[in-house]
Amino acid sequence: MLKGLDLFKELNDGHVIKTMFTEHEHILTILDELQILREQLSSQDHSNNEKLLPQINQFSLQLISAEPHHQREEDVLFPALELLGIIGPPQVMRQEHGLIRNMKHQLKKETVEFGNNWKEQVNSLSYLIIELCDTLRQHIHKENHILYPMALQAITEDSQWDKMKIKCDEIGYCCFCPNELQELVNN
Repeated sequence: MLKGLDLFKELNDGHVIKTMFTEHEHILTILDELQILREQLSSQDHSNNEKLLPQINQFSLQLISAEPHHQREEDVLFPALELLGIIGPPQVMRQEHGLIRNMKHQLKKETVEFGNNWKEQVNSLSYLIIELCDTLRQHIHKENHILYPMALQAITEDSQWDKMKIKCDEIGYCCFCPNELQELVNN
């Protein structure tokens, strides 16, 4: 059996886990961009911050738009694992999803506009970006290196994955990661 990230590359395109892994790669790119913008925030340069806020807000919206990813995990992958007696990891991931959702929405809220206390808001925004990026990176690492390999090992029937794929298609996908059905409709 393949180990590490090579495991996902060997899966067929459209496989539930390969799609989730690919979405993780896009989310990590968004986090990289967020961290670059965070480093440019300044409690002294108000005009620069006013330019950065809409950019940070757009990245918060992109992260929020990844909700179908979490929904597919919570409504399709996690229940399939729980039926096989794998209870703890899905429970932990669900709890982390809630925390991450709250941080993404808080980031959106804090990037609408700055008030009078620039220094306090820059510090708060900077801290929130650090927390969100760190938490989401750790979460993705756990899913990529523990949960997804565990799922591939536990769910061995192709027919089970096919049924899961149908449910995933019904939920939908992240706007930055279209599925084959969307690509066929658009062509």
